[in-house]
Amino acid sequence: MGPRRARRVTATLGALTLALTLAGCTPLVVGGAATGAGIASSHRSAGTVVDDTLIKFRAEALIAAHKNLHRATHVDVTCVNGVVLLTGEADNVQDRARILGLVRRIHGIRRIIDQLRLTPPSSFASRLADSWITLRVKSALVAKGLDVARITVVTAHRVVYLLGIVSRSMGDKAALAASVIPHVRSVIELFQYTAHDRR
Repeated sequence: MGPRRARRVTATLGALTLALTLAGCTPLVVGGAATGAGIASSHRSAGTVVDDTLIKFRAEALIAAHKNLHRATHVDVTCVNGVVLLTGEADNVQDRARILGLVRRIHGIRRIIDQLRLTPPSSFASRLADSWITLRVKSALVAKGLDVARITVVTAHRVVYLLGIVSRSMGDKAALAASVIPHVRSVIELFQYTAHDRR
C-alpha cells in the first residue's frame, strides 16, 4: 500500500472512529416509553456501537434498494443498543408496512419503534427546522453538564426523541432541558435505564 493510499485509509478509519464515539413548557412523555429490562452498564460497548451502526446502514440500504418506495417516502433510522427508531413520513399505510417489513429482516434488532407519519415527505425547510431543534437540545444538554455521548437526540416534526442508556436522574434532566427549547412540541423518552435505576 502506497503512502498516499495509507493516508486515505487512516483518515477514513479516523472519521469512522470519531462518528462512533459521538454516537450521539412542552409536554413530556416520561417513563412509559422506556425500553429494555435494566442495563448493567451505562455505556454501550464498542461492539454494540458498531452493531447499531451496521443495523442503521442496512435498514437505509434496504429501503434505498426499493427505488419507488425510497422516492415516495422519507425515513430516518436511529439505532441505540439494538432498539430502532423510525421517524419520517410514508404517504400511505402500504408503504409504511413495506418499510417495517424490510427493517424486520435485519438480524440483531431488539425492538422497532415506529414513529412514521402517514403524510407526504416533509419539506427541506421542515427538516432544517428539526435539525436546528436537535442542535439546540444538544447544546442545552451540554450546558446542564450532561454526558451527551450517552444521549442520542432525534427530532421529527418538532417532536424530540431521547435515546440512550442512562440513569433515571440523567434521563429526567435531559427531558426537562429539551422541553424548554423553543418550538419543541413534545419530548418522548425512549431511554434504557441502568439496572439499579429501574422503577
